[in-house]
Amino acid sequence: MGKTKKKSTKKDKRVPIVAILGHVDHGKTTILDKIREANVQECEAGGITQKISVFTVTPDCKKDERITFVDTPGHEAFDLMRLRGGSIADIVLLIVAANDGIKPQTKESIEIIKNSTTKPIVVINKCDLPGIDIEKIKRDLATEGIAVEGMGGDIPVVEVSGKTGKGIPDLLDMINLVIEVEGLQKRGKLIDKVLAKGFVLESIKEKSRGNVSTVVVTQGSIKKGNFIGYEFNREIVIEKVKGLISEEGENIEEFETGCGGKIIGLSNILPLGSEIYILEENNKKILHCIQSDEESCEAIVEEEEIVEAKPLEEGEEPEISFEDFFQMDSSEPEEEVKTLAVMIKSGSEGSLEALQKSLAKIKIEGAEINIIDQGIGDVTIKDIEKAHVTKAIILGFEVEMERNAKELAKKYKVLVRSYDIIYKLTDEITEALNLLSMPEETEEEIGKAVIKAIFTLSNGQIVLGNRVTEGMLKKSCKCYIVRDDEILAEGRIKSLKINKNDLTQVDKGTDCGVILDVSVDAQEGDEIYCYKVVK
Repeated sequence: MGKTKKKSTKKDKRVPIVAILGHVDHGKTTILDKIREANVQECEAGGITQKISVFTVTPDCKKDERITFVDTPGHEAFDLMRLRGGSIADIVLLIVAANDGIKPQTKESIEIIKNSTTKPIVVINKCDLPGIDIEKIKRDLATEGIAVEGMGGDIPVVEVSGKTGKGIPDLLDMINLVIEVEGLQKRGKLIDKVLAKGFVLESIKEKSRGNVSTVVVTQGSIKKGNFIGYEFNREIVIEKVKGLISEEGENIEEFETGCGGKIIGLSNILPLGSEIYILEENNKKILHCIQSDEESCEAIVEEEEIVEAKPLEEGEEPEISFEDFFQMDSSEPEEEVKTLAVMIKSGSEGSLEALQKSLAKIKIEGAEINIIDQGIGDVTIKDIEKAHVTKAIILGFEVEMERNAKELAKKYKVLVRSYDIIYKLTDEITEALNLLSMPEETEEEIGKAVIKAIFTLSNGQIVLGNRVTEGMLKKSCKCYIVRDDEILAEGRIKSLKINKNDLTQVDKGTDCGVILDVSVDAQEGDEIYCYKVVK
């Protein structure tokens, strides 16, 4: 009897889900790589790269206890992914580099933790470096509202080195200890005819497999051939799970509670954070019941907060510069706020949402971004044609450009830019908006002279005798007459003379006479600023 009871408990016990948050370059990926090295080679578990969203390890191969990690990208543009990662996790690891301390993304992650029901563990990384002050890190965390053990709080803290692997076993032990003491988040009960529930962490479109969604299962289990239901574009869709693959690309038969991987063959690219349900039968009424909030629909005993995900869309790669692009068409009337039309093409839904959020943060006086189209996949001929008609630029993130599309872009002079790092994209777009916001005409100084004497010719013309002190003076160029930083007059150089010789240009260090096309009450010591108008 005892053995039977133990077996049943073991079967019912689900895998804890752990999300990783923190500032960029504080070592999240390095730590996860070390976890992989310590477990994957000896145990049958998942792998990890920077592209993978979820993987499972077995800290102790002798025990059937696993941990699933949700790898949340560190760039601040991905805060939506981190938030949604935190919302499905039982534990959140806050990674802080010992040599760098609290940074902007650390503070963002702390706010996510404060607004989450997940249990935090602080992981101080890079503890192998010399001259670090661990106690200062703990005090700074307390100032931000994260009180760790030893600093008047109860939040566990683990010191590790992602580089050497020191402290990684302690971290895995701490995760298991927190789960054992605190327990897992209550997921509630699934209603009748619902076999499982999960969340979409990432969606991409592959040439060989089509639409691929990375998911984590929070309740029940997903098997190949099951009916999967979800909401897409405000409509309920039910179809069969055509295939399940691990992060290494191997075909598998089932994702258990707390584990995850990739679902292939879905008809749609599901937005980040989408909820999926595994159903006993192809019946849309089941999902309508879940979404109705009616008392008769006992979908979940203890309701979870549902994070709505909004679908996104397309843009990408270069042949002409931003400067050339802006100079190609100057026929439009000048507006108080100029608009840069862009199309976005991304390799995944998560990246697309992050790009959209990042671009929305760019604020340049006198210029703004207008996203006219967005979507998943490579840049196509259709994209080039639309950009040509709308005078838009195409921004591509982790996508390629179809061969024929590249040729058409050259022909139409459509600007296509390719990126694999978000901050490089935002930096270039910021520069482009600054360029766009510049006035249509600007003055460029070409020379300066100091008036030494004033003469009146027999015909009444005033000659300003001067010495060129900077650059040059040129005939027909515009100029200002300035006294004590105040402009006395604005005119044009009508004539330049040395003795009786007419000249078109006089260089620095030369004495000459200047006749202007305007009259001015000049004095010795006044300055002449010569400039040209640049468009």
